[in-house]
Amino acid sequence: MSGTFRVEQVVVTGLSERCRITPAKSDATNCWLVGDDTDVVVVDAAGSTEEIAAAVGDRSVVAVICTHGSSSHFAAAVDVACGLYAPVLLHPADHVLWQGFHGDHRYWRLDDGQRIAVAGEEIQVVHTPSPTAGAVSLYVARLGALLAGDALERRRPTDGRGRRRVPDSVHETLRGLPYDTRVHPGHGDRFALGHVLSLPADRFVDQSA
Repeated sequence: MSGTFRVEQVVVTGLSERCRITPAKSDATNCWLVGDDTDVVVVDAAGSTEEIAAAVGDRSVVAVICTHGSSSHFAAAVDVACGLYAPVLLHPADHVLWQGFHGDHRYWRLDDGQRIAVAGEEIQVVHTPSPTAGAVSLYVARLGALLAGDALERRRPTDGRGRRRVPDSVHETLRGLPYDTRVHPGHGDRFALGHVLSLPADRFVDQSA
């Protein structure tokens, strides 16, 4: 292992060459790199493949992981994977969404509880089916980090009043994690998991806090 094991944020704003239409979420998406100075995984490859490749540099890419089947999160997955000689990983429950965008391009399946080794550490796959049936979060115990895609979002309103509901299934699944776990969302800034889990599952989370 070389260098400090870490999570790096790459904010991507462009469209992949494969994207023929504007993604449903037109604002910036967080692409995350998890690893060290030698090996990384790429999480949610969207936007410009050049931006992501530049952030990776000369490091080896173990995998390109998609947290869920949304064009704003996996539009560049195939191009990045091919360019950096890495497999794409996706939960099979989002196969139809993948096929609708990437056609017959192959991917490796992600399963709940699966562990992915990178730079001498492990990333654990946690099935958090929101906003899609195959959505996953990635727990990095060594860093106290949860890469949540769109399963947890602090700032994005869903009911027009600046609030969003935490799905019951996601809420219960993540209760076993430390409340000080840092959530690395698909959009916007990091926040503490306890900000979401401190409220009952049938309550709305105040996004303006």
